[in-house]
Amino acid sequence: MKFIDLFAGIGGFRLGMERAGHECVGFCEIDSFARKSYKSIYGLTREKEFSEWE
Repeated sequence: MKFIDLFAGIGGFRLGMERAGHECVGFCEIDSFARKSYKSIYGLTREKEFSEWE
């Protein structure tokens, strides 16, 4: 199943869902520090064409 990580924080929900075999296709987080951490933790770059909503 594909999912969007809403109110993502630093990605705890995403971690559990991916470990269960699901695929994250985007995330949304309003806090700029949490977004920066999230991107760093999951190695997200523009080259990976990952969806981010602010």
